[in-house]
Amino acid sequence: MDGEKGEEEHETLRPRLFYLTLTASIGGLVFGYYIGFITARFGMLSDVRSILRETIQSGLIGAIFGAAIGGCFNDCFGRKRSILIADVSIIIGGQLHWFLLFLGDKYFTETIGNMFIAFGVGMISITSPLYISEFSSPKLRDIIVSINFIFSGVGKLAFFYLYMDSTRTSNYIIALAGLPTLVQFCLMFLFPESPAWLYKKDRKDEAIKALENLYTCCEVEKEFDAFKLSIRRETIDEDEISYSGSSMFSKIRFAWSSPSVRRQFIVGTGLQVVQQLVGLNALIYSSPSLNRITGVVPSDPKIDIPSMKELLAGTHGIASIFGSFFCTLCLANFGKRKLLSRSIYSMLGAVLVLSFMYIVSPNTTEVVSRSESTIYFSNNTCLSYITAPDAASWDCLTCLRASSGCGFCRGTHYNILGRFGGACLITESNGTSQACTQKNRFWSTKSCEYNIFKEPLGMTFTFFSLSYSASLEIIPWIMNSQMYPIEVRGVYGGIAAAANWTTFLIIVVLSFLLTEIGGPLFIFLLISLFLFIIVLWLIKLFLPET
Repeated sequence: MDGEKGEEEHETLRPRLFYLTLTASIGGLVFGYYIGFITARFGMLSDVRSILRETIQSGLIGAIFGAAIGGCFNDCFGRKRSILIADVSIIIGGQLHWFLLFLGDKYFTETIGNMFIAFGVGMISITSPLYISEFSSPKLRDIIVSINFIFSGVGKLAFFYLYMDSTRTSNYIIALAGLPTLVQFCLMFLFPESPAWLYKKDRKDEAIKALENLYTCCEVEKEFDAFKLSIRRETIDEDEISYSGSSMFSKIRFAWSSPSVRRQFIVGTGLQVVQQLVGLNALIYSSPSLNRITGVVPSDPKIDIPSMKELLAGTHGIASIFGSFFCTLCLANFGKRKLLSRSIYSMLGAVLVLSFMYIVSPNTTEVVSRSESTIYFSNNTCLSYITAPDAASWDCLTCLRASSGCGFCRGTHYNILGRFGGACLITESNGTSQACTQKNRFWSTKSCEYNIFKEPLGMTFTFFSLSYSASLEIIPWIMNSQMYPIEVRGVYGGIAAAANWTTFLIIVVLSFLLTEIGGPLFIFLLISLFLFIIVLWLIKLFLPET
């Protein structure tokens, strides 16, 4: 009876470990804060050229390199030092933003500042969960690491809350990321290096001291024995590969020679890539684009920026917090595989419902009114519309696809069939139509608004966001923080994180292109359905329950 009680006490979260988790999770807070930053920046864009320019200016490339290089730093210099290096990078980037007003070339300084911040965020995105994981007991590990992603959700919401204030620019807000990072930098000196990393570096005395920093004298020996047993279990099927005395590249090569490590790498990297592919950017990160064409917000994001900001705060910030809390609660009861599988099915159901809404929506897009185009705007009518034999059947999409010189001016009244009637007009050299905007009408050259069931759309979209936030947003990061051999855990986790950031960039661009070419139904059905099948196959064949 006493033994059972002692074992139960062994699995409780120690106060000192809790403080360490909160301190390391500041990295998750900054990670979510930066995700909010790039989501807002990309969400306000409406063409691929702007996206490519924003990729450089937002420093997103820095996050890719930060994740990859940070993985090497983790294994070479330790988890704690890697967090400190990442903090310094973010603080420098924040300071560069503060000096923007006093420096001449603002574009260059802004880009360099964002690069520093992104580099630090990329590094800390893998290091924070890794550091927390290696201090946690096996049974509580998933739950404790998930706290980092609750902070990530808070970071997203914090950014969007600050972004709601129209007097603040996104660059001003991202500069504030240096403040929590500075707090973390100072607090990290109160905590030791990862005992797992020290133990594998043959610094066992220091590993014991690291545990003494968190546990009482009576508990240290017991914790150290449990800790060694945990490491043996993690490396039991590594075919007894020896890493001692090897260089970093040799360790990577030796690890790759193990079938179990290769399988772990496929699972870890595959889930990180799939996290971005299964409708994430099509339905989450590029949700502003999709909501513009469904009429939830205006076609031009600059027309109603407050609505766009509210949309981002709801679909990204609030959903992420609720989802991460739900994930933390469910991990103990269901395990990663069940939670991931059930959430994937929920997301798939949401995608099918969204697709069905587009199929049964009563009228696809606003029609082109002949009276609006040829009489009301007679001097500005698009030539392709005037000469078209089927002009009577034209709608907004037909107008935009007819010629690059055509744009759609939204109507202000219903026609006899109960549909909006707009005008197909000539696009001026600056991409607008003065004739349209002078009448206080909405002008678009990129997308059309769909007449769709907006309330069910919002509910389904929210359900998808919650399902995603409760599993696929978090579990791949948790797995990559604990599944590889300790000697190469940072490197392989860093590669997986870099793959995640790279796929994010690719899908952001593709989602805009595919939305313009094929419309939302193409994205919902052709991409998401196909990729959901891949995810379920990956989970079934490769994902171990830990």
